[in-house]
Amino acid sequence: MFARALRPPSLRAFLLIVNLIILAFPISGLYLFRIYENELVRQTETELIAQGALMAAIFHRELVAIGGPDYGQLHWAAKNESNLRVIPPRLDRSSPILDESLIYSAAARGPEPVAMTAAANLAPVIREATLTTLSTIQLLDFRGVLVSQGRGRGLSLARNQEVALALEGQYHSLMRTRVVTGSTSLASASRDTPYRIFSAMPVFNGQRLAGVVFLSRTPRELTKALYQERFNLLIAGILVLVLMIFVSLISSLLIIRPVKRLAGEAALIAEKPDYLPREQNRYLSLTVREVADLRASVLAMAERLKRRSDYLKAFASGVSHEFKTPLAAIKGAIELLGEHGRDMSTDDFARFSGNITLDLERLERLVGRLLALARAEAISPTRTEKTLAASLVSSLAERYQATHRQIAIKCLDNTINLEMAIDSDVLETVLLNLFDNSRESGATEITVSYARQGEVGSITVSDNGPGLTPEAAEKIFTPFYTTHQNRGGTGLGLSLARTLLTPYMGRLDYVGPKAVFRITAPLARSKDSSST
Repeated sequence: MFARALRPPSLRAFLLIVNLIILAFPISGLYLFRIYENELVRQTETELIAQGALMAAIFHRELVAIGGPDYGQLHWAAKNESNLRVIPPRLDRSSPILDESLIYSAAARGPEPVAMTAAANLAPVIREATLTTLSTIQLLDFRGVLVSQGRGRGLSLARNQEVALALEGQYHSLMRTRVVTGSTSLASASRDTPYRIFSAMPVFNGQRLAGVVFLSRTPRELTKALYQERFNLLIAGILVLVLMIFVSLISSLLIIRPVKRLAGEAALIAEKPDYLPREQNRYLSLTVREVADLRASVLAMAERLKRRSDYLKAFASGVSHEFKTPLAAIKGAIELLGEHGRDMSTDDFARFSGNITLDLERLERLVGRLLALARAEAISPTRTEKTLAASLVSSLAERYQATHRQIAIKCLDNTINLEMAIDSDVLETVLLNLFDNSRESGATEITVSYARQGEVGSITVSDNGPGLTPEAAEKIFTPFYTTHQNRGGTGLGLSLARTLLTPYMGRLDYVGPKAVFRITAPLARSKDSSST
């Protein structure tokens, strides 16, 4: 239950989740439409600034035409009309929204007559502009009294923040809450936004404040703005959906199908040890590099496992055969001794006993070689091993000749003292196997020579024995193959020697034409060369 709960998701599900996440990015962008809403607010304020500037110029012209060139109240914040006045929008959706309505209060003094007349003259213009811009445009005199026709005429708006700052000569804008009585159609021009933008634009006549243009407008509601862009949003959504489908198909073609095929092949390899997948066909060639590399690795692993399985089968069969032969001989000899031992002559009894001893010794050697072969396959070199070949061979030859006086070992090229990157015990074991083979084949003289080629050193061992037949030379490294079975040979010596050299990137080869074997291995690197 626990293992099933932790089971990783399939690659198809993973890619589906990834694609859904990719699709979620544009969808999550809907929540980022706050930025777009900010632009709607800025756009509305920009339009109010433009309308206010135009209306201020018209209002100023009317006021001067009626009240004269000196009309207005001297103001310390007034600027020369020739100065360029650029008013950037200052509001966005994060700006504070006042939760209060406009304050209409009684004016200390009545509205200015000049401003009243100018406002009356501009009433038709304001009415026509309002129908198009949907803005509320109101004109105030230089004391903040409303002079436009309509609700609140003659009342003061000076207590409102934006108007108060405009009377001080500063443009100001802010947002106020707005009561929405009910939603309207998305296609309608009605405003459902719960806030409204108010801006107050001072009107200067030279160094005098002549009046204020007071405007307000509700920005477009975000939903209606998106509705107006519905066709573009629909096209964008379709493009994203098509892109996701395309990515899913490509992922399925390049990843999912090859991986499923590879999983099936791996299952067949596990069920059928002799099964090997075919080479990559044109369908499986359509994949990503990682999947192709994975399949190549699986093919190589399957091939190695098959070779290893075949080797183990042959090795087990050889071991079984090599053990059965002496065990059968021992069993037969023991049965004969048990049945007829009392009636046997002394010579026959000694002969059968000697055979049992020889077979037991052969079994002991066989077990020893098998253990040595197992240890050889588990060797892990440290890459720091160094052995002086000529010194090791000279010492080994002296000890070997002391034990086996019938054979002579001659070393050539002793001046070439190769320092080989191999463990001294391993090299000694390999040489002992070669010396024993020469002695068992009847040789009386063994010759050892050295050579160096680049960063590789070699030791050649030859003898004056009869050599090997072509058939024997082909099988000489096969486990349990021996030409000295009658003398207790196990057939594992050369196989063991070659296995011992493999971890050190060394080799043992038969080079003929007689009994000539060559050991090759990399030379040890000196500290100077390794540091460079």
